Amino acid sequence: MLRMLGFGPKPATAQLKLKLPQINSFVDLTMTGGGPRGSVCVEGLNERSLTVGSLPGTKPGGTGVFSYSNTVGRFRFSAKCTELRGGYALFAIPERIETLQVFSGAQQRSAVRIDATVPSQWRFAPNGKGTGDYVRGSLTDISRSGASLIVDREVKKGTFVEARFNVSTAAAPLVLLGEVMRSSAIESSKRLSLGLRFHGVKPEEDRAIMEFINKRQAERRNRGLA
Repeated sequence: MLRMLGFGPKPATAQLKLKLPQINSFVDLTMTGGGPRGSVCVEGLNERSLTVGSLPGTKPGGTGVFSYSNTVGRFRFSAKCTELRGGYALFAIPERIETLQVFSGAQQRSAVRIDATVPSQWRFAPNGKGTGDYVRGSLTDISRSGASLIVDREVKKGTFVEARFNVSTAAAPLVLLGEVMRSSAIESSKRLSLGLRFHGVKPEEDRAIMEFINKRQAERRNRGLA
């Protein structure tokens, strides 16, 4: 009723939408007043609310400060937590977002993600080095800084894993170290999606990922999907 009368949160404007974080991206969240802080994954976004993984100690009514990058720049805003739902926190869409930096050229390319699924293998990597046998999985939402790893078992946040996958039939597989930043269930398949942040990516690996993303984007444009 309040929204119908014009008293509820206002939907985001087109200009504001460009500055909002992307779904499946990671943002730095600090709850004010000495509250918790950490890196959380953006799980959902609509006209009036932003859903992220809930930090322990987050309470409805509290104010969170978000810092993050998307494809156009680096931004920061404050927003009220409106609801806790399971392991997630919902925040109101802010009316104002502060621009910290505007990206261009290589910076924009670095933030690009491609929603493609790639067969992969993975294993645990305590102390940053893979050990044991690889098991099957798949990667999606791939960028130069991270990806989502689809697995059949639960893996705790903060765990390091090694992911091996092909981005080209003419080159050896990439083997990248990833830190698990979040874990969420996939209802349709009963599997889990692990949000990975890559560490120690070499220049040649970075180029290989970017070439893969560019190729997939070109294929999507040719099919009229981009």
